[in-house]
Amino acid sequence: MSCGMVVAGGSLLSLLSSCKSTTIFKTEAVNHLLTVPLSAMNDKKILIVRNASAEYDILLVKNPDNHFTALEMKCTHRANPLNVSDGGLYCTLHGSRFDLNGNVVAEPATQPLKKYPVVIDNSLIQISI
Repeated sequence: MSCGMVVAGGSLLSLLSSCKSTTIFKTEAVNHLLTVPLSAMNDKKILIVRNASAEYDILLVKNPDNHFTALEMKCTHRANPLNVSDGGLYCTLHGSRFDLNGNVVAEPATQPLKKYPVVIDNSLIQISI
């Protein structure tokens, strides 16, 4: 899910600009929980959470009501890693698009993205995987 993958996929320049601005937070799962400091989302709407032992990243989305959504960045069409694009996620393999709630907005994918439960515990965001 790097910017290089976007370039290799021949995607639009708008994808590159949003890729540059998306922060990646690296963490390790402990007891099936990924922990992100709440402060990591202070000035961000989205954050890519990377677990070294997982095949796919998770997109953490801060919703307008200050609740969070955690989406697996895996296309439901052919299991290709997804890239962040303007207002959602994009698959470079066949062009599927998903909104920031994980819903399909452009096929060939027909199933929404996998969501992970998110809990705020004091100053930590915990994603159950």
